[in-house]
Parts: sequence; structure tokens; C-alpha cells
Amino acid sequence: MKKNRFGGRWAAFFLAAGLFSTILISCKESEADLVKRKTATDVILENPEFSMLKEIIIAAEKGDAFRTQDATFFLPSNAAFNKANIFSASVITSKPDSIDIFLNRHVLKGQVSYADFTAGKYDNIDKTLKLEIAKKDTAFTVNGARIARKDVSASNGIIQVLDSVYVKVIR
Repeated sequence: MKKNRFGGRWAAFFLAAGLFSTILISCKESEADLVKRKTATDVILENPEFSMLKEIIIAAEKGDAFRTQDATFFLPSNAAFNKANIFSASVITSKPDSIDIFLNRHVLKGQVSYADFTAGKYDNIDKTLKLEIAKKDTAFTVNGARIARKDVSASNGIIQVLDSVYVKVIR
């Protein structure tokens, strides 16, 4: 008499179907699983190129200063501070009332990519300073500081890295 192996095939089928459906269900992405782009503040805090700016933000307890949404950030690198003979963040942090002004002067409301710049005067985010964007040869400058690295993407705007601290104030 021949033995019926039909039951074993059904068991194998249900085992395979159960395994496949478990894999499908467990592979769904949730919002928490997605890697998000960093804010300008995160870029400053994690990048050694901005260690002086990081010290200024930490000393002023302004961690949210560059978390503003929809902005263009003009960030001076360590080399920019050194070019201005500022070798320590304490030069700026020693005057607590000027820290906010210093930080706000580096933020332009609205995202403007390097290709979209046009020469002219723009208000900074709190309208305490006019940012003069000019074109010298093939590069744009902001209040005399050349944009050394352009269009660094952040989740809350665009970062333009400056080669020097603002050298002139436009009223």
C-alpha cells in the first residue's frame, strides 16, 4: 500500500507562506527608522571645521539659534575666524549681549542657493543688518566675505561657508 505524503506538502506550504508573510510584515519602515538630514546646528556641532562657532553657540546656550526653518546660513569656518585674528571664541563670548547679534547676522530668511544669488542688499533674519551680496570675478561675497563652500544642504535651509568673518557692516 502506498503511503500518502499529501499532509507533509501542506505543512511545508503553510510553513513557507508563514515565513514569507512574517518577512513582509517585519520589513515595513516607520517614520522613526528613516535617517533625516541634519539641521544647521547639527552640522556646526558635529563638524570640526566649525569648532569656534560651536563654542560660541554652546557658551551662549543658543543651541536652537540655527534650527530656524527656511533660512540661508552664512557660517564662518575656523579658518575665517583665524583670518580675522580671532583665535578664541572667548573674544565673542566675553560680551554676552553681542552673541545674539553675532549669530543673527549670519542668517538670511528664506533659502537662497548660490546659483540664485543676485547682487544687492538683503535683510538678515532679525533685520538688524543689511547683508550686501556682491559678485567679484566669478565668486559671490557677503559683506566682503567670500563664499568658500556653497550650498551645503541642511534640513532647515542652505549653508554657505564663508572664508572670513564679515569685514564690513552695511547700514
